Amino acid sequence: MNFTLFLFRTIKVIVDNSGFIAKFIIGIGICLILLYFWHIDYFPTDLSLGDGLLFFLITIKFLLVYAFFLGSHYTLGSVVIFVIRCLTNFFKVLFSLRESLSKGLIDLIFIKISFHKILNYLGKNFIRLLFLTFGLVFVFIFYSGKSVSLLIMVFLSILLKIFIDKFIEDFKTTNVKLTDDENKDKNIRLSMILLYILLVPSSVYVFYTEKSKNIFINMALGSVREDEKNSLIFIKSEFKEFFPESKDAEKKGGYIEIKGGEILLKGIGKNALIQYSAKTKDKNGNEVKIKIKVEVPNEALLIVRRSQQKD
Repeated sequence: MNFTLFLFRTIKVIVDNSGFIAKFIIGIGICLILLYFWHIDYFPTDLSLGDGLLFFLITIKFLLVYAFFLGSHYTLGSVVIFVIRCLTNFFKVLFSLRESLSKGLIDLIFIKISFHKILNYLGKNFIRLLFLTFGLVFVFIFYSGKSVSLLIMVFLSILLKIFIDKFIEDFKTTNVKLTDDENKDKNIRLSMILLYILLVPSSVYVFYTEKSKNIFINMALGSVREDEKNSLIFIKSEFKEFFPESKDAEKKGGYIEIKGGEILLKGIGKNALIQYSAKTKDKNGNEVKIKIKVEVPNEALLIVRRSQQKD
């Protein structure tokens, strides 16, 4: 009965504060989409309140991706610190091998084997190994296997592991025995640690990773982007003059397919932003590739999803 009351009270608190929670989540989504506008160097001028649901979904997706991001780095940091400790202990044992060997032989004679404890130990460590494996896989996906990025990743993971453990340790410390000044210092310290955990790893990742492989953009903002890897992009034939390489394409139901293009932004405001590559000559007469951005109405687009299913 106590748990039921606790559950209802928790639900009541969430419902009572649902307005604030929704506004907070939408606010985060707006901040994220503004950063993305800065990333693509474009700002739509016709945003509406109806875009709030999209901002809400963007925030939820971003928080899930960010949780995997931090969890993966924490996992890698745990593995690296564990390996360092193992190597340290190995060398300590190596230097005191004579004493350890003699004592170990004596203890081995009187050892009692408990298979139940051994199975429990192996089971716990097997589950831990699974989590570590998944964490490492996610980390390598984030950084695409580049050597410099991997070194930065290891360094950040160690720092993140230390900071998260320190945050948990300080957070669990009771405030009863602390003076007002000590309690204030503790809260400031926790705030600084939390800011580091939330901002530094992601900022370094965004700085070093390639824009096309940025997982925050590709996954969290996938609902406002499209590319040729996952979809076929068509546009109404009346706009074909803006896409020279596609204007001679076969007309299908009043639409033509855009070749080599990607949609940087759609569904926010009235217009979508399409980017494609074109060839031109520089002042020396050399042929160079440039990227051209075209703004078209959202209703002029037709997107056909590619099927990944195999028979």
